[in-house]
Amino acid sequence: MKKIIATLMALLLLDASAFAQRDLRCYPVFQGKVVPGKQMVVTEVRGSSMAVYKLDYYRGVSFQVGEALTRQVAALVETDADDAAVKETEKIGDLLTYALIQPASSGKMNRYLCYQARQVGEEWKVTLLYLEGEATLEDLRSMFEKQ
Repeated sequence: MKKIIATLMALLLLDASAFAQRDLRCYPVFQGKVVPGKQMVVTEVRGSSMAVYKLDYYRGVSFQVGEALTRQVAALVETDADDAAVKETEKIGDLLTYALIQPASSGKMNRYLCYQARQVGEEWKVTLLYLEGEATLEDLRSMFEKQ
């Protein structure tokens, strides 16, 4: 019985994190609706392994695409930045290349959106992360250095 309850609680927590992401404009990127899922590397981690980083949930996607798709993803991230409680962004020309965003809080958990785009030849390597936990912006700055 304890295993059933634990499984149900885990499913509810997973669903709650997915729900928290839905209010972000870049949520379709995580769903594979902007960049085809087969082109993305998706990482999702939850639980005690994240405690060292003061995080409860980590979801990341990375992909290598052309400039047009990079601009499309960057525009979604910039829209999220416009609505954010805290944001740090950098651009090369008019293209967003780095963002550390703290969306408006939805409870006790801090939420963050991290974005990076680097040109690799003719294409762009894009990484987009969604994080939840007690970590502060200072904690994240020490973990993720701009490249």
